[in-house]
Amino acid sequence: MASITGSTKYGEGHKVVLKEADKISASTKSILTKSGFTPGQTVFSIVRQNLKTLKVAKSIILAPGKDVIYMKDKNNKIILFSGSASSIDGLFNHYSENSKSDTGLLTEIKELISMYMFEEMVERGKVLSEDAVIKKLGSNGSKFSSVYYESSLKQTKTLKKKIKGKGFEYERQGKNKTEAVYKLARELSKKSNDNWNPADVWMIKKTFDMKKITNANSLDELNTSIANAYKKGEVYPISLKQVSNAEAEFNVIDASSQMNQKLEYDFKFEKVDLSDTYANFIVQTKSGFAVRCGFKASATTLNVSLEGRFIGAGYQLGAVDAKTFGPYIKEKFGYELRSGVGVTAAQQKKALEELKIIFGKYPRLSNTIKDFKHAEQLFKTADSLTKDRFANIISYLYAVVGLPKNTKQFEEVMTYCYFSSKKITTGACLYTILQ
Repeated sequence: MASITGSTKYGEGHKVVLKEADKISASTKSILTKSGFTPGQTVFSIVRQNLKTLKVAKSIILAPGKDVIYMKDKNNKIILFSGSASSIDGLFNHYSENSKSDTGLLTEIKELISMYMFEEMVERGKVLSEDAVIKKLGSNGSKFSSVYYESSLKQTKTLKKKIKGKGFEYERQGKNKTEAVYKLARELSKKSNDNWNPADVWMIKKTFDMKKITNANSLDELNTSIANAYKKGEVYPISLKQVSNAEAEFNVIDASSQMNQKLEYDFKFEKVDLSDTYANFIVQTKSGFAVRCGFKASATTLNVSLEGRFIGAGYQLGAVDAKTFGPYIKEKFGYELRSGVGVTAAQQKKALEELKIIFGKYPRLSNTIKDFKHAEQLFKTADSLTKDRFANIISYLYAVVGLPKNTKQFEEVMTYCYFSSKKITTGACLYTILQ
């Protein structure tokens, strides 16, 4: 939630972006869409100055309430949002100009902020101030965001309740002491770093002998040594997720024990929403677990990615392993997913045929696409990039909801996505998560 209503932190020109469709009520989304704004995409800049002389182009009433905020859209038109503070703040996320071009750097900054704050709290029992964090970031201090800080503060307060004692060394994944650990894990597991252990920050007791881990001769021995070190309070591998709830949750993810447990979630089909731009879709189960499929990395990429999330939870679980999802679908259904460049007209035609089959199975596939004829018309009038994306993303939609012949098969696909998004796979290592 972007805390912008009545706040002095975010002044003239501060940018916010509408939250994604699944985090906005149907009525509000309808109002936004009719006004020409797109959830998850439309960016506004806050206007704080000369409010009495502003010429408002459009007023959007979100809920009963007396709070208001003025925004400027991409055409420099003034949009007035009114309602309660929570209805306004809950509509937006803070937007960073660097969110696409500097994704790696911003991720590093978020992790460093959390790491610095963990150390200050655990070792000295103090909360690191925003100014102190900015100073520690050095040349990257200009990219500091209060949103990152607020999330890290929630993580820190929750972590402090779980940690035994102090006297730790702190580092990001694959640095210093854990560099050799991840190298060994890649050799033994044949997995990428994150798919073996997605911990972003490691806390390791200064007195702990790392040879207890790096002398492992098998993957099972390696994973067991880390699990044992965690249970003794000597090693904490911590995965970090942006926290938007009132406080952070702390959970232990242990693949060796969790993969064999009966899940408490209902993975039966609930609904699906395919965007009319063919940029993404979300498949939701009755438990609230959902899989979002879309395009990442750049505005023109054709590489499809999946991620798991719980609707309304305020955080995402993580990415579904792209390297294993394709082979899983191939083995289960004998179907080849399409992703990446080199899309052909024949593949686009095949995607249309697949979408027609899906509409026959689930008449309601979208909040904005009425039926197959509407979807076909949108495809025919789309630009070449959208048509290529259509061919790829529909193959994933077909794999998730079209190919399963019954409820059991659909639940199996969702279960696979759930475990993969939480990095609970064969050979994965124990880690903790703050979210």
